[in-house]
Amino acid sequence: MATRKPSTPKTSAELKQQLEEARKKLAQLEQRAYAEELFELISKTNIVADFNSIKNKVQDIRPDAILKAIGHAVGMRRLTVKQDVPEPRKRSATDANKPKRSRKKAAETTE
Repeated sequence: MATRKPSTPKTSAELKQQLEEARKKLAQLEQRAYAEELFELISKTNIVADFNSIKNKVQDIRPDAILKAIGHAVGMRRLTVKQDVPEPRKRSATDANKPKRSRKKAAETTE
């Protein structure tokens, strides 16, 4: 019968790292939990209409700059807003050692 290795207590640094990871997971869970309520509250107010009217009045401004200004006006001093560019799909790498087959040859072999 195999014996188990005795467990060693975690160091303070490991515990702090585990605590930070748990806080991040909790923040994500809270965000998902309140997403529907926030969506309903926002859709009932005039926030969307006000945002669009600001965007129409100032043509050259980016939407994230409007959101930063709104956050500053509300009292969120260190609010960061960024818009990520969607990453293009990565194609799977083909095996360099595998010989390439043309479509005609592939069709002939299946018949």
